[in-house]
Amino acid sequence: MLFRSLNVVVNKSLKVSFLASTSYLTALFAFLLFYFLSCDDNPTDNGGWHIDPPIPIVAYNSPIWHPSGQFIGFNHIPIKSLHYVEGSKYPDRWEVEPDSNGFWLINVDGTDMRRIFPTQLQTPAWSPDGEWIAFVSGGQIFKMRFTGETFDTTTITQLTFEGRNFFPSWSPNEQWIAYDSNVNSPNGMQFIWKMKSDGTQKTRIAYDPTKGEIRMPSWSIDGNKIVHSRYSTEFISQEIFLMDSSGNNDIRLTNNEKFDGYPKYSLDGTKIAFASKPLNKQVNLWLMDSTGNNLQQLTTEGMSDNSGLPFSWNPTENFIVFTQYRFDEWPPQNGTLWILDLITEEKRQLTFNPKPNN
Repeated sequence: MLFRSLNVVVNKSLKVSFLASTSYLTALFAFLLFYFLSCDDNPTDNGGWHIDPPIPIVAYNSPIWHPSGQFIGFNHIPIKSLHYVEGSKYPDRWEVEPDSNGFWLINVDGTDMRRIFPTQLQTPAWSPDGEWIAFVSGGQIFKMRFTGETFDTTTITQLTFEGRNFFPSWSPNEQWIAYDSNVNSPNGMQFIWKMKSDGTQKTRIAYDPTKGEIRMPSWSIDGNKIVHSRYSTEFISQEIFLMDSSGNNDIRLTNNEKFDGYPKYSLDGTKIAFASKPLNKQVNLWLMDSTGNNLQQLTTEGMSDNSGLPFSWNPTENFIVFTQYRFDEWPPQNGTLWILDLITEEKRQLTFNPKPNN
């Protein structure tokens, strides 16, 4: 009953093996078949970003640092084996473990990686006290209590009931959740709403259908501002904006005619990290002042932008965890989690795919 209410489909007898084909359509069909059999719905509604060819899946997505700073939650379906033809940049076949699909935790030193929920949580977000997690299933927002070790499924509460709703973000005082929704949108586009954390007092705070969608809200540390992305029909780009938590006084922070999204504040509120993608090129992690100045590129090897949330700040120190991903090739470490030290600029691989076999 519980999983039916969340539109979850878990097939315990399913064993999936992908075989490369000379036909792209064949490979695409195989990917889509696995995708719809193994997941309850799309890992994320990504706001119209370019979708790269499915070669192969991203095994780790939506890393979210727990407010304690001690461990990281993420969606995961383990890759069981990888095989490469000699000299190839892409595997010709791979096998996953669908019985292990779900939401996992891992300590920041890479130890004690464990599954705590048998399905992936779409666009998840911890509450500031770490005692709840908000997530999306079937286009609706839910919340569920975290015990410190696992989830108490008896506390699952549905917060939205209409339209399609994504990217829940808790206010620092935990009284509000901002999100984007297409409710009361005549053209079906997503705009930013906020509601009380019990699902009441739903109010649309950002709406301008003449210019494009307004999405991916994230609160400032003091709760007075909401950073977000806006799609510009004029420049065919997606830029980062800032507005009051009431939805007023919007300010454009990026102006580079790229696809910028998933903005998040740093621990002290002086910086904003975000994903940036030139048209048909690799997405990477960027950093700027909260005023939009001093742009800095943080990664060069790519980051996943269409399989869940791409990164998360450590709430107690200057670290970012992200999903590394290249679309122009598929090395064995593709789709794994990495931690970036913003002080030393050093990267450390946190999770791993299996070593390729012959």
